[in-house]
Amino acid sequence: MLDLGRDLSALGNVVLGGFGRVRYVVFKQVDRYVEDFELYARALLEGLGITNRAAIFFTAVDISSMRHVEGRLVELYATVGLANPACIGDRPTGGAHTVNILVVSKTALSSRGLLDLYRTAAEAKAATLTARGLCGGKPSLGTVSDAVLVAAPPGDAHYAGAATEVGAEASFLIYEILNK
Repeated sequence: MLDLGRDLSALGNVVLGGFGRVRYVVFKQVDRYVEDFELYARALLEGLGITNRAAIFFTAVDISSMRHVEGRLVELYATVGLANPACIGDRPTGGAHTVNILVVSKTALSSRGLLDLYRTAAEAKAATLTARGLCGGKPSLGTVSDAVLVAAPPGDAHYAGAATEVGAEASFLIYEILNK
């Protein structure tokens, strides 16, 4: 469990806690498919003594291999498992891995800025995994069960794309973290 130290605005496609405020982020390894991930997530949080302000990533990847990198404007955490790639034009082949990325911005962002950072992170993930050849030369979106969560202090900055300092740094660090 990561304690971000304060409540941040968050946006993501995690099972639980992808909208609103987040202070805690849990990366949980699961060894099998869970019938009701949301129920499982709520029980997990209850067991940790957290009732709100938390987001949960699930992965089949060994959590001890979590990757972390910190830049001047963003901090990233990732679990990287590349089985079952999501290749444009192909059907998934099976496997139990996922790419989970948490991007914590030190730059204060508005809701639009948070959405822009989410877009930037998803694009950087797909571009990096395509460049790595995950889909054998075809475009890759990542794997079929990827999740991205972005968090930032609330603010007025509406943009966090590649043309901004925070977006450029996030993109570069995602490239770096996925190529470790």
